[in-house]
Order: sequence, then C-alpha cells, then structure tokens
Amino acid sequence: MVSAVDAVMGRIEPDQRKNGGSLRPPKGLRSFAILRVGKISGKGKMAAAAQHNLRERDTANARSEDAGRNIHLAGAKTADELMKLWEERAPEKIRKNAVHALEYVITASPEKMAAMGQTKSEEYLRDAFAWLEEKHGAENILSAVIHNDETTPHLQVMVIPLDDRGKLNARALVGGKAQLSAMQTDFAERVGRKHGLERGIERSNARHETIKSFYGRAKAVENLSFDLPERATGRLGVLGRESDAEYHQRLSQAHTEALKTVTVGFGEELDGKDRELENARLLLADTKLKLEASEAERKTERDRRHLLEFAHGVADYEGDDRQDLIARFQKDYLAKCRNFPEETRGIVDGMLEDMGAKGFCHIEQDRLAEKRKISDRAEAAEKARVSHAIERLGTWEARSPDRYDLADTSEGTREVLGLLREATTDAQYEHFRNGDTRAISHITDKPLFAAQLLKIVEYDNFAKGYETSNETKTLMDDARDLVKSHFPDDRERDYENER
Repeated sequence: MVSAVDAVMGRIEPDQRKNGGSLRPPKGLRSFAILRVGKISGKGKMAAAAQHNLRERDTANARSEDAGRNIHLAGAKTADELMKLWEERAPEKIRKNAVHALEYVITASPEKMAAMGQTKSEEYLRDAFAWLEEKHGAENILSAVIHNDETTPHLQVMVIPLDDRGKLNARALVGGKAQLSAMQTDFAERVGRKHGLERGIERSNARHETIKSFYGRAKAVENLSFDLPERATGRLGVLGRESDAEYHQRLSQAHTEALKTVTVGFGEELDGKDRELENARLLLADTKLKLEASEAERKTERDRRHLLEFAHGVADYEGDDRQDLIARFQKDYLAKCRNFPEETRGIVDGMLEDMGAKGFCHIEQDRLAEKRKISDRAEAAEKARVSHAIERLGTWEARSPDRYDLADTSEGTREVLGLLREATTDAQYEHFRNGDTRAISHITDKPLFAAQLLKIVEYDNFAKGYETSNETKTLMDDARDLVKSHFPDDRERDYENER
C-alpha cells in the first residue's frame, strides 16, 4: 500500500549513484526552478485572490509575525487599488468567459531555497519579476509581492493578460501545453540557470500542480504513515551502499519536508475554502438583491393595476355616497401617488378631474404656487426691512459731516449697530467688520460716513473680543485718519493725543 508520505511527497528514490539510474534526484537534493501560472475569471475571484496575495485576509499557511518581511515590488498595495488598476487597463468589451487576470507563483525546490538564504533567494525572485515584466509589460502588472511569511519564499504576481490589440487574450499568452512548456524552458534558461537552478524534467510523468495546490499535496493526510523507505543497498549489496548516517539524514529530510508540506497544504486548502465561501456569499448577496428588485417591480406593477382598476370603479359608481367615495379615493391616492410612474399619475389625475376633484399634478401646482407666494412675501418683507434700516441710517449720515464721533452715547451706538445688521447680510457685515467699506456700498457712497460707521464697529469688535488681523487693524487706522482729516479743529475729542 502506498504510504501517505509517498502520496504527499512523491516516491522517495535513492540518487543515481546508489540505485543504478533514477531520472529524478531524491527529495532533498533537488534544485528546480518552479514557475506556475493560473487563470482567474470574474472580478469576484480576482478580488479574493488579491486580498490573499496582499494579506488583507487571514492566510492559514502564513506566519502573521513575519508579515513585515514580505516585499512589495510593484503595482497595487490593496485589493481596491488592484481592481482600480484593472479597470483602467481593461477594454470596454469583455467576453463572458474571458480570463480577467493571470496569477504567477515563482519559487524553487524548498531545500534549494533554504540553501540559497534570504539574500540570494530574493535576488532570484527579483530576476524572475524582471522576466515577467519583459514578458507582459510593466504597465500590465497589477501586483507583485515576495512572500517571506511562509515556509518557502515565493513571488506572487498578478497581471492583466492583454495582447497586442489591447484585448483580454490569455490563450495567446499562456495557452496550450507546447506554449507552457516553452515558457518553462525559457524561464529556466534565462533566470533559473543564473542561480544554479534546473528546469523540471520535460515530458515526465510528474503531475503538474495548480497554484491552488503548489504548497503541497495533502489528500491522504488522514492516513498519514511514516513507513520507512527502503535503504539503498547498492549493486550486489556493496557498491553504492548507504551508510547509517546517510540513510538517517535522507530519512530525516524526507519526513521533515513531508510534515511541512502537509501543514502548509492544510493552510492552502483552508484558504481556498475561504475564497469559495466568500465568492458564494457575494453571489448569494447579488442574487438576493436581484430577487428583491424583481419583487419590488412586480409589487409596483400589481399596485399600479389595482389603482387603475379602483379608479375606474370609483368613476363608474353612481351611489348616493359617490362624493364621499371620491374624497376617500383622492386622499388614499395622494398619500401613495409618488410611488407610481408619472404616466400612471397622469391617467388617474385626469379621471379625478373628470369627477370634479383635484389630482396630484393640480395639487402640486397649487402647493408650489403657494410656496412661491410665501417666498415672495418673505423676500418683500426682507427688502422692506433693509430699506427701512437704510432709510434710518440716512438720518445718521445727515449729521455725520458735523460730528467727529457719529454716536456719542451707548444708546446711539446700539442703534447704529442694530441698523447695520438689519441692512446687511451676514457675509456683508463680516466683510465690513474686517474693514472692507465696499461691503456697505448699498448703504452709502460717502467715505466719511463709512469711516465713522467703521469706527463704531471697531469699538464693538473690541468689546466682544473679536480677533482682528493686521490687515484689518491697518484699515481701521486708515478710517480713523480719514475722520481726523475732516475735523482738524475738533479739540474737544483730543484726537491728536491718539497719534
């Protein structure tokens, strides 16, 4: 019976020197460049994959404490940014069965990556990213991240598969076994070889693993068995025989790698289930919204037909309480009519008017007309108030040429301030209290009167603790100087002492 270790790891074979010629080196001695590419169809799946790659969702096979060691190389840093980048690059017309994105995972045999160390493995993955940029174009990279928070460091890249015509065409880029094989060869020769990595054996019986299962095969884990593999005895039981130390080292490496693969395989499987559940939840929510919208449309249509049938029934009614029935129907209709299409309202309004009652449109016109009347009255009252205030200020303007201080009592000051507030809008008064005399040009065109009013406002600013800018203080000083220039002989005010 095949053991679970064999199911997870593949059959462990002694190396060629010791068994007479196996084509594949044993686990622990492999140094393959690993390149996987997967196709993603649909925006929901693309968003879920982006959340996984950019660590916006819990990843069972990743160590959260090492998340800071992940390296962002290019493209989006969040799933929302990735979707926006995709929308900016995607063509207007997209086939229903189109592949929306390609997802690459690049790594190497786990033992080789461990032997390379962090610096050299990062150089390898950065060279792999440069190869992908050349293949697809830097502008088509949606996201690129080196994940160092999992057992084996790897590069995960999502691209939008655009051909030379700007169309989504994954088949032209990665379609067919021959094209995928050629891509594997090109990657191994141009990137892998530089870092001491080989291409996988071409046309071998090894099963190609998808991205979803690239972390490991853990299908037989429930029957996990650590049955010892046979010890290599060599030819004739002498040549190539494994020593105790060699055998135990190979056995330890194989079982350690098996346990790691099973563990992360569990994590990837759970993460895949999370994606499936999330996609199912989104699909269910979308279906629910469509059903609710459809039900709302059906209800509206039922209500519309019922309304028209009832309206015809009221119109044809000839009983003594006809007017009461019309009034009740009108009241009920007016309470609900905004929920009906305009065409339906027009029909019922016409029937009500034929019955001698007002429909929605007529009542709405009356309401708007009344609203306009109220608005016009309010506007007229405001104009009258402003006009009255300006007229009252005119009496102060008449005495301004004969007085240094326009108002020399608290009562007079309060009156002037009150009239100013009535004669100006909030914005006009705010400008004026900051020294802008143009704000009261509708009140007066006399510079002296405006300056005297500004002096009163300055006192009010000071009394209320209103903070003024240096520019405002300068304008106030100019106003005082203007008033003083008109009253050079007014010794009673001692204004010269202000200098």
